[in-house]
Amino acid sequence: MTDTPSSVPDSPGAPDPAGRQPSPGEPRPVAEGTPAADSPRTADFPGGVVHAPGHSGEPGMKKSVTTAGPGTDPAARTVTDEPAQPAQLAATEQPAPQHPVSDSTVPDPAAGQPVYGPPGTGPGPESPVYGYQALGSGIPGRLDVGHALSYGFEKFRLNPGPWIAATSLGFIIYLLFYLVARITEPRSMTALLVLFAVVIAGLWILQAALVRGALYETDGYRPGFGSYFYIGNLGNAFLTALLAFLATTLASAVCLIPGVLVGIGCMFSLHFAVDQGQTPVEAIKSSFLLALRDPWRVFLLALTVVVVACLGVLACGFGLLVAGPVAAIAVTYAYRTLTGGPVAPV
Repeated sequence: MTDTPSSVPDSPGAPDPAGRQPSPGEPRPVAEGTPAADSPRTADFPGGVVHAPGHSGEPGMKKSVTTAGPGTDPAARTVTDEPAQPAQLAATEQPAPQHPVSDSTVPDPAAGQPVYGPPGTGPGPESPVYGYQALGSGIPGRLDVGHALSYGFEKFRLNPGPWIAATSLGFIIYLLFYLVARITEPRSMTALLVLFAVVIAGLWILQAALVRGALYETDGYRPGFGSYFYIGNLGNAFLTALLAFLATTLASAVCLIPGVLVGIGCMFSLHFAVDQGQTPVEAIKSSFLLALRDPWRVFLLALTVVVVACLGVLACGFGLLVAGPVAAIAVTYAYRTLTGGPVAPV
């Protein structure tokens, strides 16, 4: 019969009561309630959930702490794995809250990107606008004759070369007319009318080219010499100028004042023909309606343009090299302002 030890060693390394020292590798007796060497680590506090070293920490498992009672050695408190309750498991496996992702990207002001407010928060049509318009709003603006002239002069000053070259074509057309008249010496009325019609047609084409260049300037583009002749439908522009000329001439034959009024009414006809591609009748009709939108200021603009041209003629004619471009850009500025079109800043 084998003797059963009456007690167990106080610690894992103590010899048994028989006085025999456990040999290396031999399992040492462990007292009940004492954690084994390969068991999870002892908790230092009663109650709670902890993970032991080497524990996989699988979801659904928790650590429970067992306490022997008051006055018990803290070493007697053990930690064991127990299945977690459904509520704890749901809390453990609950995914992190996801923020809704919008299809639109919000610009970052710090990155230099513009930030726009919601629709309808911009200035209304009645809001005052100071200086030159940067982009066309589609809302007709109020014409300022002083701004129109200063705008035309500043645009000319920033790009004088192509403007002088294009305007010089008018002098070339006049010199050709003079030379042909001196060489051929036409004596019949038909020859004179044909020669006059050719010169006028050349001047009308030049006027359409200046309008095209002025439209480029108000768009914010500095045109080169060749850009002035991207007129589009040249025949349409020519017929528009012809119809405006005939209407002004017939009105002037009746009386001077109707002729002046018709001439002012046709002042924007080439702009509608070149810029919007309207037919001659539509362009003249649109020009009259636009002039009637602010007739007093349009009349002041026309009078100012005539005065500037007369001053250019008084300067031995060479003043027209400056007065012509300034007048063309000023009238185009008025056209874009009254139609709500784009007017690039100087």
